[in-house]
Amino acid sequence: MGYKIKRISLNKQIIISFTIIMTLTILTIGIFVNKSFESEFRKYVDESNKAEVDHLVLDLRNVYKDYEWDSEAIKILGEDAIKKGIALEVYDKDNNLIWGVFEDEKMLSNQTLNNIRENMKTIDQNWNGKLKEYKFNIYDDSNNFIGYEKIVHYDSIYYMENDIEILNIMDRFMITISVVSIGSIIIISIIISKSISNPIEKVSSMAKVIGEGKYKNKLDYKSNIKEVDELIVSINKLADELSKQEQLRKRLTTDIAHELITPITSIQGHLDTIIDGIWEATPKRLVSIREEVSRLGNLIGDLRNLAKFDSETNKIYKTNTNLKELIENIVYNYESKALEKNININCDLKDIWIDIDKNQFSQILVNLLSNAIKYTNYKGSINIAVHEEDDAINIVVKDNGIGIPNEDLNYIFERFYRVDKSRNKETGGIGAGLAIAKSIANAHEGDIIVNSELNKGTEFIIKLRKL
Repeated sequence: MGYKIKRISLNKQIIISFTIIMTLTILTIGIFVNKSFESEFRKYVDESNKAEVDHLVLDLRNVYKDYEWDSEAIKILGEDAIKKGIALEVYDKDNNLIWGVFEDEKMLSNQTLNNIRENMKTIDQNWNGKLKEYKFNIYDDSNNFIGYEKIVHYDSIYYMENDIEILNIMDRFMITISVVSIGSIIIISIIISKSISNPIEKVSSMAKVIGEGKYKNKLDYKSNIKEVDELIVSINKLADELSKQEQLRKRLTTDIAHELITPITSIQGHLDTIIDGIWEATPKRLVSIREEVSRLGNLIGDLRNLAKFDSETNKIYKTNTNLKELIENIVYNYESKALEKNININCDLKDIWIDIDKNQFSQILVNLLSNAIKYTNYKGSINIAVHEEDDAINIVVKDNGIGIPNEDLNYIFERFYRVDKSRNKETGGIGAGLAIAKSIANAHEGDIIVNSELNKGTEFIIKLRKL
């Protein structure tokens, strides 16, 4: 049983991912800051409580003068101390109570200590502070023992109401900061996701349009993100290239149909008239029919060769070959065609040996030389040269013929592309020759480079890597 994967948009993915990551980051930082603050605040409160006890012990030395206790001063100290969670009792040397918060301010002391317990319970349910009593002797200015004091407070860290309020303020502050930060993150993530997803959505829509064959449409959109902008440029270039390829395919259909139908129509016309008795089957007419059959065979052969060289199963069988001898033999075979146009073929060759598939590589030279003869004007010239570089061997076929227009240079190695659109018998064909030559050169780990100027000539350079 299959399960359908639920897909969500890039926009939502960015928002959700970015929000989750940043929210977790903020919460982690918030918890760390809050815990650190609480830890430092506990230390501060503990030190503050100890300091209050120390101050209280010192201050009680000043409440006995002229052999009398200053009860009012003791009361003020005691009331101030209980407000800080410290209970005070003062006794004379005969154990008589001078002033005690549990006796004189019983309600205030009970309420304060209970409030402390309740406050601590709100922070820590397991808090179980116990009251602990400390006793300190009191001496007069002459260092005579005059009495003692009892100080009672909880034995563990405790917070007063103002301390609790500070903690609550800190908690509210952290919550507010977290909420504002998360809200800002969501807004920022929406803005960022839109800036990324919007152009991608447009590119996706454009790709769908291209998939429907509407190559002339262009994506007119500018992005401030470099990679997205490059993607938009690439999709527009793709549309241009596909549009050009579509035009090539349409022209291919027309060219192949024309190239195939022309000899077939000619053959059929000749045979019909001979069968009907209008013409006699003279040798001249039979030769004409044979030429058309030969032309048809050449066209089909080009298609078969192109399929062969494009196939991944095409294999090359290299042998050590002398380029000078190979080129000279091909030139000899095409001298008669060159002489028909009074074209002079000049060769500048050296004895260079290289491992190549002799039969397949000959096809490159044949195609380049036959094209040079075909497109070179009467009394023109063709130069063939071979020279070595540090890591390559270059075979140059250069003519002073009609040249190739700039707009066609990028496509001459395309399958079935023809610079000449006339489709006459002299320059006709399906445009497979250069495509075949390119495939063979690539199979030899080489390449073919073309340089051309209209009405001045064309230069093809076969580059072979030295092994």
